[in-house]
Amino acid sequence: MDFMIHLDGSRVYELPAEERDEVVKREHAHAHELMAAGVLKHIWRLPGQRGNVGIWSATDADALEQVLAALPIRPHADIKVTPLATHPLTLEAAADPA
Repeated sequence: MDFMIHLDGSRVYELPAEERDEVVKREHAHAHELMAAGVLKHIWRLPGQRGNVGIWSATDADALEQVLAALPIRPHADIKVTPLATHPLTLEAAADPA
């Protein structure tokens, strides 16, 4: 199941510089692991903001919650989760052999 995740990590910048840098470093490394595992499928920066939006994959909402809870930035982030469903046009395009 795919989810659109909007993550606003701006509160991490309220931390002392050394602590903030450590959280950001761990978050970056963890994101690479999630990408390699196929959980974090796509991610985009939001210009002018300290946030991002991405497409994440998990078996269900409970599994996604476990992934999000393990994020190093989680205590300093506001996260909005939107479940996604396949649009009929996508199904039509996949079925069209042209």
